[in-house]
Amino acid sequence: MGSKLFATFLAAGLPAPQMTAAGRVEGGSQSPLYIYLADTLRSLLPMAERAGVATAAEIRIEVMAERLPKEAVENNACIMPPPLVGAWTRVPAATGVAIG
Repeated sequence: MGSKLFATFLAAGLPAPQMTAAGRVEGGSQSPLYIYLADTLRSLLPMAERAGVATAAEIRIEVMAERLPKEAVENNACIMPPPLVGAWTRVPAATGVAIG
């Protein structure tokens, strides 16, 4: 949804939003991102198999969370999940509106 926020604001009749994106970048053997990535892949495994991308036997999901940090450390790699995107705007105040 992050990349669609700008268009979504405009489609809702709102002024163009200000936006920001930020993300984590981690490495080493203790990052919690390895478990996050393994769990995400576990949830996508049925679709990967249906699409013929990979089989459960090839992915070895049951040991993925242990394999990822080992391979990352061996390759001096960092892990970068998708960024978090925020958007906000201000709607001009109505003029001449009686409150009461």
